[in-house]
Amino acid sequence: MDELYKEHILDHYRNPRNKGALRHFDIKQESVNPSCGDTLVLYVLFDDSGRVKESAFEGSGCAISQAGASLLTEKIKGMTREALGKMMPKTVYELFGISIGPAREPCALLAYNAMKKGLEQHLNHKPKKI
Repeated sequence: MDELYKEHILDHYRNPRNKGALRHFDIKQESVNPSCGDTLVLYVLFDDSGRVKESAFEGSGCAISQAGASLLTEKIKGMTREALGKMMPKTVYELFGISIGPAREPCALLAYNAMKKGLEQHLNHKPKKI
């Protein structure tokens, strides 16, 4: 069974879904793993009802960080801001389908951490009154 999931991860690494910048976005958040040099910028665009309309990422790094970003951007489409806020790391680990060891957790959670930080900033942003 692990082999099947390893192929799943490699497929998302070699053929990432949603890779590239969004021109229009509500969230644009960078995340870096200083221990290995993985980098990522996550983009999220909400529709008028507050659901994720589009999500994408740019970046480079290991198979785990890049596959994780691909998996996460697929998972969050259609989710509400509230659901994103409630998402836990466990959800990300489940997307991989294999056990992620402690040394690989920062890689696996790179996109998740960007999403959480970007969402927090988005929700706390108060438009300036003119």
